[in-house]
Formats: sequence, structure tokens, C-alpha cells
Amino acid sequence: MRRLFSGRLGVMLAVLALVWVAVPATRSFAKENPEKHARKIEKKITHYKPGTLLRVVLTNGNESQGALTKSDEQGFTLTNSETNASETHRYDEVDSVGKGSNAIGKGSGARHHRFPL
Repeated sequence: MRRLFSGRLGVMLAVLALVWVAVPATRSFAKENPEKHARKIEKKITHYKPGTLLRVVLTNGNESQGALTKSDEQGFTLTNSETNASETHRYDEVDSVGKGSNAIGKGSGARHHRFPL
């Protein structure tokens, strides 16, 4: 039994166990202070000008993409690019925010071209 956990296999199992324990712990620390997270989201959104296309991921798992209409200290409003409806979100219900992509149509996203040799 002692030979089984010695050498490389033992080190690999120890590292795997450490990662298995540490990764969930870091996720719980990241969401520990919702007020701080809401302030970070507010700071990110205030950097964008009205009319900027944003992609918003909410804490309930829903995603939304649209143009930023206005932002204030409670939340922000964007016009959904799919439904053209106005959506108001509080900063504490947003998980992440970033610039959206304005690719229109199927296959119009960024492509990596390979040149023939």
C-alpha cells in the first residue's frame, strides 16, 4: 500500500486532492460580499457610453444583450437587441457584464483564416 502512494502517483494524487478542495473554496469567497460585487458592476457600466452594445449575464443564469440606455446609482436600463424591449436591471442581480458583439447573420462572427501552403 505504501508503494502505491509513493513517487509520482502519490504527488499527482496529492495535487489533485488539493485542487479538488481549493477550487470550490475560492468560488465561495468570490461571491461572499454581494455589495462589493455590485459596486464593481456599477463601476464597469459607468465606463460605457449610452448606446454601447452590452452583454449581461444575470445571477439567475439568464443572458441579455442590448444597447445601454441609461445608468444611475440603483441600476441600468438597456434596450434588448432581440426583442427591442427596454430592460431595467439592478447592479446586485448582474453576475458579469461586457461589450457585446454586433455580428449580424449566421456565420458573420470572427474567423481565423488559414493560408494554403
